[in-house]
Amino acid sequence: MWIYVVQSGDSVNTIASRYGASLDALIYNNQLEYPYQLAVGQALLMPGVNENADRREIVSNGYAYPFISPWVLAQTLPYLTEIAIFSYGFTSQGELVPPVMDDTWVIMMAIESGTIPILTLTPFGEDGQFNNNLITAVVNNPAAEQQLFENLRIVMAEKGYQGLDIDFEYILAEDRDAFTRFVQNAVGFFNALGYQVSVALAPKTSADQAGLLYEGKDYPALGAAANRVLLMTYEWGYTYVHQEYRSFIHWEFSDSRSFIPWEFSDR
Repeated sequence: MWIYVVQSGDSVNTIASRYGASLDALIYNNQLEYPYQLAVGQALLMPGVNENADRREIVSNGYAYPFISPWVLAQTLPYLTEIAIFSYGFTSQGELVPPVMDDTWVIMMAIESGTIPILTLTPFGEDGQFNNNLITAVVNNPAAEQQLFENLRIVMAEKGYQGLDIDFEYILAEDRDAFTRFVQNAVGFFNALGYQVSVALAPKTSADQAGLLYEGKDYPALGAAANRVLLMTYEWGYTYVHQEYRSFIHWEFSDSRSFIPWEFSDR
């Protein structure tokens, strides 16, 4: 299978005909609903072989809540390298706040499917609400940071998690360097235990882009520190407009080379 990006004027019929693909398989693989309307920039999983593709190995990742439909999860896991389960929060002292629903079944189902389960760490407090003051408290307190790492280590070992994704958003500008150190320390701690660490970043188009989503993150330093970076292209979809496919993804990744070390993708 391969990925086709929808162009202006495309329909499921024209795409299937152009590439000699099964129309039924195209509709099923992408879970399209009648009347099968497509959006420019939408990525479609195509049945068959793309003879013109320069094949390269990729890492595919998706986020999932513990309340995801078991059927949807089963249909998706075969196409994912990793699944980041959302999410664990923490207190200002580094104690973990687990998801409201049990995540064990998602982990087990992922492992059975050969997909790597990733623990997603977010600044959600005991009240279940996002709180960037928790970021400030932990990244500037070595004792709280170490306590958080130890608690993560215990949970990851007990539950079968195989990696960590740090998804901190709306970091204060004054915490920029402290957050970079936090990620560097996390990578050192968890890599020594055999775990990979990724960091989630909001998409941006320039190194000096203003805004709370960007100013608290040093993109080059984080790209150099983390084993992998996830560019959250969906941020622009739900933050600024109704949910939609984002056609800018092609140039976004190209432009990101100017402010994120590209070597991170091979680590």
